[in-house]
Amino acid sequence: MIAAQADGARGWLLELLQVALAAAGVWVVLSAVDIAMYERVTNGHEAPSAAPLACVMSAPLTERVRAGRIEESAGAPVASTVPQGSGELASALARVSGDLAGLAGGVREDDIFYADIDSIAELVGAKLHQASPTSAARLVCPTGIVEFTPFSRTVTRNFQATDLPHPTRVIGERLQLPVRGLDRVLPVSASWDDEGHIWTLTCEERRLQVAVPEDLFEITIDRGDRTLEIRYAGQRLVKWACCTGEGNNSPIGEWRVVNKAVWPAWRAYWGEYMPGGSARNPLGARWLGTSARGHATGRAIGIHGTNQPSSIGRRISGGCIRLTNAHAIEMYNTIPVGSRVIIQE
Repeated sequence: MIAAQADGARGWLLELLQVALAAAGVWVVLSAVDIAMYERVTNGHEAPSAAPLACVMSAPLTERVRAGRIEESAGAPVASTVPQGSGELASALARVSGDLAGLAGGVREDDIFYADIDSIAELVGAKLHQASPTSAARLVCPTGIVEFTPFSRTVTRNFQATDLPHPTRVIGERLQLPVRGLDRVLPVSASWDDEGHIWTLTCEERRLQVAVPEDLFEITIDRGDRTLEIRYAGQRLVKWACCTGEGNNSPIGEWRVVNKAVWPAWRAYWGEYMPGGSARNPLGARWLGTSARGHATGRAIGIHGTNQPSSIGRRISGGCIRLTNAHAIEMYNTIPVGSRVIIQE
């Protein structure tokens, strides 16, 4: 009787031990799986304690740019996808600008041309003394000392006061001198090219041409070839395929760039509003509005990106000029408002 009870107790203990070992084995397996998953997600680093992990799958950057689908996680369009000053257009502009010795980027305000004092000092071979852009600037020239005061028409030349036709200005943290009238106080001769919109300043053997960027850029759109060409100071920068308006929807003529926008919204012909960055918005990543108007709709004609890259090279739009989003972004970053746009057959 006692032996039977002992055998029963040993059997019960053996079963309990087997259950405990099985439970421990399951716990070990689950712990190993948990550790493996943790290491795979965090790649061996400590996971952040606050925010949950998420996995986002997306197409390559260039593909998303050209399809017009780059958006932040919250749904808002990205402000920029091509860094400022990069791309085929910017590279071509840098190359051409380097070849144009003696050409200065001027500033035009109220139809008055200005050139920065550093370029003028180099032209006349003067040493510039100026504490800050808003302080008086003194040019020590071979012919004497000339002092300019910001926001004043009065210039002192060899201690004699002379008035310029227009006051100096501080633009872009640089003192700008009105080109017209500089020959009154500096040893330069000045001439104006009405066709090219360029001032030419000459000092002995040195020459400086002053022009504003919007006069140097020229955009030519050929409806028949479905191409867009950009020139700077008469030299070609790029020539890209584009989509033009069906029939005469893209009006022939000479126009100007009047505004620019990032991921522009669009009001459809049937009245629907499409926010910028929407996959259904046909304007794509960038917009350069022109002074041209469509014959059929009367709407403004723009140069813009597209959500239909397959339309590039065709003549099917409502009048606007479509480019790939990548090219539209390059134009937005480089082409200034006021640039000339020519649409031809």
